[in-house]
Amino acid sequence: MSVQPLKLVQFPTTEDIPNYSPFCVKAEVLLKMSGLPYEIEWTDDPRKTPNGKLPMLRDGDKIIADSECIKLYLTEEKGVRFDEHLSPREQAQAHAFATMIEERSYWTLVYDRWVVEKNWPVTSNHWFGKMPFPLRVIIPKIARKGVRANLVGHGIGRHSAAHIFKVAKMDLDAIAAQLGDQDFLFGDKPSSVDATVFGFLVNLTNGQMTAELMETIKSYSALIAYVERGLKRWFPEEITAEK
Repeated sequence: MSVQPLKLVQFPTTEDIPNYSPFCVKAEVLLKMSGLPYEIEWTDDPRKTPNGKLPMLRDGDKIIADSECIKLYLTEEKGVRFDEHLSPREQAQAHAFATMIEERSYWTLVYDRWVVEKNWPVTSNHWFGKMPFPLRVIIPKIARKGVRANLVGHGIGRHSAAHIFKVAKMDLDAIAAQLGDQDFLFGDKPSSVDATVFGFLVNLTNGQMTAELMETIKSYSALIAYVERGLKRWFPEEITAEK
């Protein structure tokens, strides 16, 4: 009896970046790390998922929404041991780094793309440019208003741009300090936190969606090299570091 591959439902990818959603990148890297067979299903409309967000994993008739729930499912139901090579202390540190990225760093990127005026046209065109008129005029305004509200609700949207980008640089400093001269955050073997960090950083180094943080990260040669290693390891056919 053949094993049916898992199906990862995510936003469409591009030729220059695995996915413009750091969480979709995270989920796919976790699947690649797991060694389990999987297929990709693309959708532009996350409203059909259980929590209205992407990525989502299908395993037969089971639906697992949210990248962290996908990680837990792969661990608890599929027996994948992403972090067994880490000590309890390192696992705690990895958890803290992943939480920093997902609960703070990610939102600085959202602000950068959706609120900074000079970046907004590129963001709007990427997500809504293929919509028919007049939807491509109306929907982006509604979506941007919603994102602004989410940023305020999170708290980071209540601060000035200068403070937000200062916070983002602090997070990059922390990642760079932890990485040091290692291949991955905790040595020469990747762990689940690398899926999270790579998903965030590849969005700062590759792609055509402009952001202030894409200029900031240029001063972190170790982080750029880290992304290049991740691309060659996990996406050698789809994307090359030279693009």
